[in-house]
Amino acid sequence: MGHTTLPTRRIWYGYPYEIPSDVLSDEPTHNEDLSSLRAEASRDGICYLRLLKDLQDGTYLARVAAHPNFFPAREGYTVVLTDKQLAKASPWHRRMLAA
Repeated sequence: MGHTTLPTRRIWYGYPYEIPSDVLSDEPTHNEDLSSLRAEASRDGICYLRLLKDLQDGTYLARVAAHPNFFPAREGYTVVLTDKQLAKASPWHRRMLAA
């Protein structure tokens, strides 16, 4: 199954999407903590996101986590994604329907 992109304007706020984990930084989060956002917020090369806000400059505020059923107010990490990064997102239910 090939990876298709979704135009940013069609992404629903608060709805779960999956996105390749390479959109997240692999750099250590802190000098004393060598873990990375990519390692913490993804699993098997996939990260799950919920879009929170369009920042009106080609970037978007989102919450990401390693599992699709996360509750954004209490779980996950806040990130800013670009249009180009967000275009890689696919609705999470698509994988469920294909199974």
